[in-house]
Amino acid sequence: MSRIVLVRHGQASWGKRAYDKLSDLGREQARIVGAELATRDLAPTLVVSGTMERQRDTATGLVEAAGWDLTPQTRPGWDEYDHASILTAYKPAYRSMTLLKADMARTLRPRAAFDEMYAVATQRWVAGENDADYGEPFAAFGERVLGGLGEVADELGPGETAVVVSSAGAISWVAASLLDGGAPTWTALQRVLANASLTTVSVGAGDGGAARRPVLRTFNDTTHLERVPDLLTTR
Repeated sequence: MSRIVLVRHGQASWGKRAYDKLSDLGREQARIVGAELATRDLAPTLVVSGTMERQRDTATGLVEAAGWDLTPQTRPGWDEYDHASILTAYKPAYRSMTLLKADMARTLRPRAAFDEMYAVATQRWVAGENDADYGEPFAAFGERVLGGLGEVADELGPGETAVVVSSAGAISWVAASLLDGGAPTWTALQRVLANASLTTVSVGAGDGGAARRPVLRTFNDTTHLERVPDLLTTR
């Protein structure tokens, strides 16, 4: 049986213009998760990340901390969905970050107001009734991510392990799909997936050596993060 360990990237620079960069805490989370995987005697044959900066830098940081002699590969199948396009498809005026921040500030509860508004924008994307408004409709996003999962699974020999660094949306879609949960399950899972958490998928052979569907074994393991104060974050 082979194994795929999915790692959510470390904390990005939430609220900053250069959001895709890891924060100082995000870099520490990458180091901690790499050290944790090393203590579990995990010896991957393959390390993969999406192409986004926060994903690539997390992969590099955890490989260095784990002491693995591997160079992470980048694959766009593991990229996160485009948050900005989902928001602006819902409200085109929010192409102006200044206007967005001003509108949220006027609520006197800007973070909660943004979360509520963005949840509505995301549900519009997920519903699939306005696909022409999006460069990547929700269904296409899901197919892309599962294609990335299948690609990694096909490369693993018996007993081999891959580590994949991705984002909350992509990892949660893998989990929701393997649970046959669909979009409602995906929506719930991605809300709770922690930065630098571990989700594990096993891949084996069926009867007669036929390919067997991957199986979700663990989701959102944060044990390694809970040992250090203030290291557990979801954004």
